[in-house]
Amino acid sequence: MPLSRLAPAIVACLLAGSALADPAPHFDQPLTLVRLTDLALSNNPSTRIAWAEIRSSEAGVELARAGYWPQISVAYGIQRDKTTTANGSFTPAKTDYGPSLSLNYLLWDFGARSGTVDAAKFSLTAAQLDANQTAQDLILLVEQDYYQVLGLQALQDADTQSVHDASASLDAANQRKNSGLATIGDVYQAEAALAGANLALQTAEGQLAVARGQLAVAVGYDADSDLPLATLEKEISAVMPAETVSDLLKKAQQARPELLAAKAQEQSAVASLEATQGQGLPSLILDGTAGRTTTEIAGQKTTANTYGAGLSLSFPLFTGFSNQASNRRAQAAVDVAEASTQQLLQQVQLEVWQAYQNMHTAVSTLNTAEIQLKNAQQAEDVANARYKNGLDSILDVLSAQATLANARVQEVQARLNWFAALSAMGHAVGGLDAPKDTMELP
Repeated sequence: MPLSRLAPAIVACLLAGSALADPAPHFDQPLTLVRLTDLALSNNPSTRIAWAEIRSSEAGVELARAGYWPQISVAYGIQRDKTTTANGSFTPAKTDYGPSLSLNYLLWDFGARSGTVDAAKFSLTAAQLDANQTAQDLILLVEQDYYQVLGLQALQDADTQSVHDASASLDAANQRKNSGLATIGDVYQAEAALAGANLALQTAEGQLAVARGQLAVAVGYDADSDLPLATLEKEISAVMPAETVSDLLKKAQQARPELLAAKAQEQSAVASLEATQGQGLPSLILDGTAGRTTTEIAGQKTTANTYGAGLSLSFPLFTGFSNQASNRRAQAAVDVAEASTQQLLQQVQLEVWQAYQNMHTAVSTLNTAEIQLKNAQQAEDVANARYKNGLDSILDVLSAQATLANARVQEVQARLNWFAALSAMGHAVGGLDAPKDTMELP
């Protein structure tokens, strides 16, 4: 999904997903990949975490802006005094009480406040981009789990067909043995092949159950939730992207939210350095006070109003070298942010390169796997016919069936590899285009 569409979609889904998902969902229609993605963005806890981090960063900006406002406080004090004279007699008790108002306003500094605000704004931008990246990571996870489930379903179907073929071979071996045309050895070999096919089927069934649980958790439900899935299209048009790998690398640098967030964090570190440097420079502060004091002595009350205002220019001469240490630490944070951005850039480039090469491999292997499956099916048909006519041995039939079973698995894996490579490429370049529902008709 492109960034321009992703950001508002994330906000809507995050707000809608404030409540926990139904632990036992029920769906009347098979779920397409688009629908699963919507559910995941609403239900998965990672999106709620990302939204909470955005709100925290927004509050950080408001906290930073508070430095531009005057600090006003009000107080109410009461004091009672009683003294004795030299001869031990007491003077009348005096009680002072009344409200007071004070104001402290930083009028001017050397960039400490502005640097703090800028750092908070860049941190907010980074949090928003991180939320985009979180959503894209979740979309990729759902896609991978979805294709994994469908791939294992296809593998289970292929293994079921292999069991059916092995059963047919066992029946043929028993018929030939009963007719005196085959030995008990043929039956044993056919039974062993059938047991192997059943073992492969049982393994696929277990893997499918695990994959279904992973998909349910990714969508935000319990692992034992039943999610009916729309099937994949029968025909796959596997083509390489129109862009060259160089164009894709450039696109990733401009669109990958994770990389853009790292650059925002780098700018935040630079702004924090400016704020830290400003703390060691002069500042101009306006102070003001106002109060009303009532004095009560021996039942007599007098009231006085007090007012005061002043300007102070403060310059930190010596702070135990804390300013210098703070500056060095802030500069080190800038260096770390710059190096982290460069490191992430290299990682993104490698992901794009690997995804491109995997797509290239997937296109080639998909065509080859389809040819292999077609020829293996024909070879198995010939071997069965020749065995029934006494022209081939049971070993020839079992060998052809093993080749066919392997070809079925390879074809399923090739289809799965194509969809996985396509998803990985969209994620690597920073935008996952929403798949078309017409490709996923039940």
